Amino acid sequence: MKRYTCLTILFAMLFAVACKQKGSDAVGNETPNLPDTTEVKAIPAEQLISPGESIGHIKLEGSADSVMQLLGRPDTGDAAMGSQLATWYADHDTAGYQTSIFSRRDMGGKDEPVSRIKKILVTSPWFKTGEYISTGNNIKDIGKYYTLKEGNGYKRNGRSIKIYTDMAKGISFEIDENGKCVSILVHKPNSAADTYLNMH
Repeated sequence: MKRYTCLTILFAMLFAVACKQKGSDAVGNETPNLPDTTEVKAIPAEQLISPGESIGHIKLEGSADSVMQLLGRPDTGDAAMGSQLATWYADHDTAGYQTSIFSRRDMGGKDEPVSRIKKILVTSPWFKTGEYISTGNNIKDIGKYYTLKEGNGYKRNGRSIKIYTDMAKGISFEIDENGKCVSILVHKPNSAADTYLNMH
């Protein structure tokens, strides 16, 4: 009798555990854990590429001096006729990720002393658009969000690079021969003068 009671209790415990596992699986199949899309979409301001406006804390029409205060002295630069190109490399290594700005003074204007940023370029995938587009993405992915027009090309380290621009939004993508984005540039929308400035 004692043995029968023990077996009954053991059977009841096993049945309860089995039912609990089955119920847990059923709930899991009906309501899978989905990621919080609002959290995924929230890109910090310092990483955000805003077409026609800014990359991170660097803003179009901001002063070049403010960027130098932020990033320090540029690793390379060139200046002529009121225009200036400044480039910073990660860890000051020319093989590292690149951030460049092209700025220009309004010669003869009341704002002449200030060199205003007209174009910004980055190569680091750390920077992303609101659609999570960054360097490393392919042109097909980029084309889902931007109306691209093929522009000029150039050679970099023996590779052919083509430039694709969404003029209305104020953003360009430099694409290598494998269709991969290697640089992203932000410029004023619908401004051919700023769009086609050479940053290399």
